[in-house]
Amino acid sequence: MALRPTCQASQCSLLSSHREGRRQSRSCCRKGGSRVLRNKRVAALVVGCLAALGCVSCGPRMREQPSLHPYSTEMPVMPSATVPTSGSLRVLTAEQSKLSSNPLPKSKVNTHNGKVYYGYYCLMCHGENGDGNGPVGQSYVPKPTDLGSANVTSLTDGQIYAKMLSGKGHAPVMSETVSPDQRWQIVMYVRTFSR
Repeated sequence: MALRPTCQASQCSLLSSHREGRRQSRSCCRKGGSRVLRNKRVAALVVGCLAALGCVSCGPRMREQPSLHPYSTEMPVMPSATVPTSGSLRVLTAEQSKLSSNPLPKSKVNTHNGKVYYGYYCLMCHGENGDGNGPVGQSYVPKPTDLGSANVTSLTDGQIYAKMLSGKGHAPVMSETVSPDQRWQIVMYVRTFSR
C-alpha cells in the first residue's frame, strides 16, 4: 500500500488553476489538514489524560497503615535506685581526675584489651612503644607525647583518662568514639610503657 503524500502549498496552487484541480486541491488540503488536526487532538488528549492521572490519588495508604501510638502506653516502672540524667558524660575537673582511680580490676585480660584498643586509636600517632614515633605522629610538630616519660608516668590513672576525654593538640577527643571501659583499659596498657 503506497502512502499518499500530504498536501503541500505548492501542489495546491498548481492544481487550483483548473476547475478540476480546484476540487482536488480542496480535498487534498482538507485530508492533509484534518490528519494533522486529528494527530494534534490525540496528542492533547494523551497529555491531558496523563496530567489528570498525576492529580489522582492512589488511595489513602497513609491512613490505612497500622500505626504506633507511643504515648498510649504507660512508662515502665523504673528500679528504685534509678537516678535521672541528661545522658551526657560528666567531665571531670582537674582535682576530680587526680582523685579518680581505674574502676576496672587490674588483669591480663583488661591489659590485653587495652593493647588492642591502643592499636586502634593511639598507635598511629604514639607508636608501638608509646614513644611518639608512630607513622602519623612523626609528621606532627610538636611530636606526640612519649607515654613512657616521667610527665605521663607521674599522672594518676584519672588524669590520663581525663586527657583522653578532652584531647590536646593533634590528639583527638575520645569521649564520643571510645567507650569508658575501653578508655580505662587503654590507661591500663599505657601504664606498661613506664621507663
